[in-house]
Amino acid sequence: MRIGIFGGSFDPVHLGHIGIARAAIADLALDKLIIVPASVSPFKTNAAPKEGLWQRLELVKAAFAPVERTVVDLREIERGGVSYAIDTVSEIVSEGGREDEYFFIVGEDAAVGLAKWKDIDKLKKLCTFKVYPRTKESSSRIRELFKQSKSTLNPDEKIVSAVRAGLVKRNGYCPCRLAKLPEFFCPCEEFMAQMADPSFSGMCHCRLYLKP
Repeated sequence: MRIGIFGGSFDPVHLGHIGIARAAIADLALDKLIIVPASVSPFKTNAAPKEGLWQRLELVKAAFAPVERTVVDLREIERGGVSYAIDTVSEIVSEGGREDEYFFIVGEDAAVGLAKWKDIDKLKKLCTFKVYPRTKESSSRIRELFKQSKSTLNPDEKIVSAVRAGLVKRNGYCPCRLAKLPEFFCPCEEFMAQMADPSFSGMCHCRLYLKP
């Protein structure tokens, strides 16, 4: 089998991550792509607090659910502490078959610092690195847009207020607060339809708000 490993903070997960996953599956003819959310990245001092880990995991699961041949792996979050790629890749390789081939998927921003990764020489013997270009909107840029409240906001203040309350509760981010670019799918129309539908009850599309 040809197996890809795509690790990262995914804080927050966004469509750039999904694009990389789809490209890797196609380019490398992967049989499976393992998505590994980190507990704490060794290179990010502003990592999410421990109480936000499981909420972040739920967002990652929802984001990758439509992508065939992907599976979200919980080992780094369950292990806790700082997450090192060498530990995770060593475990995955030991669990696989002798004929399996492994590829580690990274963005070009992360690839710049590969020399600083723990046991990088050993890691390169276990898997082949595949680097993909940085997307237009990184996780950090998304958080920045949300904090700055750019002018490209959802004009429906009722929906924005409801989702904002959900964000505070779930430690998440809202796609409705992003610039209206082709890369982003805005669920607002679906959300409004759900709110107007008397037969609908449950969570909104982005799973941040429960209809009363």
